[in-house]
Amino acid sequence: MIRQASVKLPLSGAVLAGGRAQRFDGHDKTRLRLGGESLLNRTLGILNSFCAETLISSNTLQQHHEGRIVPDQERNQGPLGAIYSCLLAADNPYLLIVAGDMPFITILALTKLWQEKKNFDVIIPKTPDGLQPLAAIYKQSCIPAIAAQLKEKNFKIRGFFDDVRVNILICSDFPDIYPDNTFLNINSPDDLQRARALYRKTN
Repeated sequence: MIRQASVKLPLSGAVLAGGRAQRFDGHDKTRLRLGGESLLNRTLGILNSFCAETLISSNTLQQHHEGRIVPDQERNQGPLGAIYSCLLAADNPYLLIVAGDMPFITILALTKLWQEKKNFDVIIPKTPDGLQPLAAIYKQSCIPAIAAQLKEKNFKIRGFFDDVRVNILICSDFPDIYPDNTFLNINSPDDLQRARALYRKTN
């Protein structure tokens, strides 16, 4: 069970729920269920437990009782466009972005990013697979750099990092907080089967 923090952080949390899921024949991955709960509701429950505000990045959802819907300012700009739109909509200077298809993300893993914010504009974890930009914190100070990049039709999330202050958190330095499957995301039916097998082992 997800525990609610007694005092929530001055942090906005946003679930990215607008992917096309082409390898799932266009089906909405956030509706996939693991342990009797949809991936979207599970992630929202985590964010609601410690974030002062919860947003849902989606161009298709009309409403959801767990968070405010934020459509893209402009379509077809990928996750970077969604991050930009949520930064503009957020009530707090810091925005935690989490992809809606990460079934093993934890409160501990995400709050560690907040603890490492210091004076940075981006706080992003790095695993042996590389940076994890869809489980990271972005400050509203990033808005001008992202806007300039989007204007150039460059939709690579890391494209603006040279223009802001970035803190890269090496996950292998904190193995108790970031076990191997923390950032596993479900991109295909095979990934879903793997996630369900892992879930059965740990629950």
